Amino acid sequence: MVQRLENSAAKMELGYWAIRGLGQPIRFLLAYVDVPFAEVRLGANPDGTLITDRSVEDADWDDHKKTIEFPFPNLPYLIDASGPNEVRLTQSNAIMRYLGRRFNLYGDSESDRAAIDVLQDEAYDFRNQIIETTYVETAEYPETLAKFTTTAIPRYVDRFEQYLHSTGTNSHFGGTRISLVDFILYELIWQTSVMVPDSITENNRPNLFAFIESFVNIPQIAAYMSQSTYIEQPINSVWAAFT
Repeated sequence: MVQRLENSAAKMELGYWAIRGLGQPIRFLLAYVDVPFAEVRLGANPDGTLITDRSVEDADWDDHKKTIEFPFPNLPYLIDASGPNEVRLTQSNAIMRYLGRRFNLYGDSESDRAAIDVLQDEAYDFRNQIIETTYVETAEYPETLAKFTTTAIPRYVDRFEQYLHSTGTNSHFGGTRISLVDFILYELIWQTSVMVPDSITENNRPNLFAFIESFVNIPQIAAYMSQSTYIEQPINSVWAAFT
């Protein structure tokens, strides 16, 4: 069983677990460009309640991937049937870059695109640190969180703060306007603020704090976040020590 969020106007389908995870930047980007999309959320019952039996969750994915045609089946996936040739994608970075090109959110020059690529890769290095911190046994989490706070946050978050300061704007990281990487970085910076309270404040990291505030006040994003199907949490799988 899966949860299906149908949309009669949708010509795009996003498939992912019923968590924020790698799917949330994609959801935000599609909401921002105001493109209707349908969703298949795995790890959830049709009514949206989360599945707590891992064998059932795994079986649901095994069954579902037999119904979709991808050379490399994985989650998230995106099906774009809006053009003359249907596009099917897996791998979250590939999906974000595709949507960035598709909706003109990939900068205005080669230097913009190079900076966006670097930021995207740096963001996912940081995400790996979050995953290593949270996907542990519950008893181990205080230790991994302490290490994350003292090593990963200075290594990545402080550099994002410095980078944003150097751009002279608090509304976007790359180029002269919002780009695909802003949806990724918002999600990771917000996650950090939830995992480590007071890690992103107006006093200690004012540029990132302003970036978060600016992002959630974008009209399309605010409207999406007000929907009943919006996922506030879980951020991670129910199997993680921090969800």
